[in-house]
Amino acid sequence: MKKLLSESNNDNLTATGTKQNKKLSAIVLDFIIGIFQPLIPAIAGGGILKSFLMLANMLGLMSDTTQTYKILYFVGDAPLYFLPLLVAITTANKLKVNPLVAVSAVAALLTPNLATMLASSGGGHLFSFGIKNITYAYQVFPAILAILVYAQLEKYLTKVTPKVIRGFFVPMVSLLIVVPLTLLVLGPIGYTFGQGFAAVILFIFSKFGWIAVAILAAVLPFMVVTGMHKAMIPYVVTSLGQTGKEVIYNAASLAHNISEAGGSFAVALRTKDKGLKATALSAGISALFGITEPAIYGVTILHKRVLYGVMIGSFIVALHWD
Repeated sequence: MKKLLSESNNDNLTATGTKQNKKLSAIVLDFIIGIFQPLIPAIAGGGILKSFLMLANMLGLMSDTTQTYKILYFVGDAPLYFLPLLVAITTANKLKVNPLVAVSAVAALLTPNLATMLASSGGGHLFSFGIKNITYAYQVFPAILAILVYAQLEKYLTKVTPKVIRGFFVPMVSLLIVVPLTLLVLGPIGYTFGQGFAAVILFIFSKFGWIAVAILAAVLPFMVVTGMHKAMIPYVVTSLGQTGKEVIYNAASLAHNISEAGGSFAVALRTKDKGLKATALSAGISALFGITEPAIYGVTILHKRVLYGVMIGSFIVALHWD
C-alpha cells in the first residue's frame, strides 16, 4: 500500500513539474510572440523594398550609386536600423508600461552624438566606469533587456512615489537608472557573448574548417535575433582587407539565407492561415535576396518546427559548401 502511495505521489510530482515547465514555456513563447509579431508588417515591408532595389540594380534598371537608390534603400532599411525602438514599443506594450518612456530609454542608445563620441574615442566613461563602443542600431537584445528592467522599475516607483510628483519623477528616475545600466551592463552582454562565440568559431575553423561554417550557419537565426552576428563583422572586414576573400561568415550567411527562404516558402505552401501565408511568402522572397529579418521575426522564431528545419537546413547546406 505504501509503495502504491509513493508511486502515486511521484506521478503527481512529475505531472506537476511537467505542467509547470509547459506553463513556463508557454509564457516565454507568448512573450516572444507578443514582442515580434506586431513588428512583422514594418520589417517585411522594409525588407521587400530592399530586395526589389537589389533586383533593380542587378537587372540594370537602377544603379546603386544614384541618390534615388540610396534614399529608397534608407527607407527600406529604416525599420531594421531603428528596430530597437520598435522593439521597445512592443515590449512596453506587452509588459503594460509607458511605451513613450520605454522608447526614450532605448533612443538614448541610438543618439547620433553619443555614437560619434564613443566611436571617436573608442569608448567612453560614465561615473568612472568604462563604456564599450557598441553600435546599438539593428539590435533587439539590449532593448528587450532594458525594457524588462524598466518595467519592474516603473511599477515599483509608481507604488512608492507620491501622486503629486509621480508624473515626472517616475520617468526621470527610470531613465536615469535604465540608460546607464544598459550602457554599462545590459548592452555589452550580447556583444561580449557574440565576441566569445566568434572566437570559438574561428578556433574551430582553424582546426576543422568545414564544421565551423556549418555550426555558424545553424545558429545564425539566434545570432541575428539578438544582434550578436555583428561580432563577426570585424573579422569579415579584416579578412577581406588582407586576403580579398572571407570563407566563414559569408558562406554560413548564404546557407542560412537559402534555408530561411525555403522554410518560409514551405510555410506559405502548407499553412491555411491567410495572414501567415502572405507573411511567409514575402519573407521568403526577401530572404532569397539576403534580407532574412522578415523571415526570422515573422516566421522562424515563432514556430519551433520551422526553426529546427531552418537550423538543420543551414547546417547541411553549409556542411557541403566546399
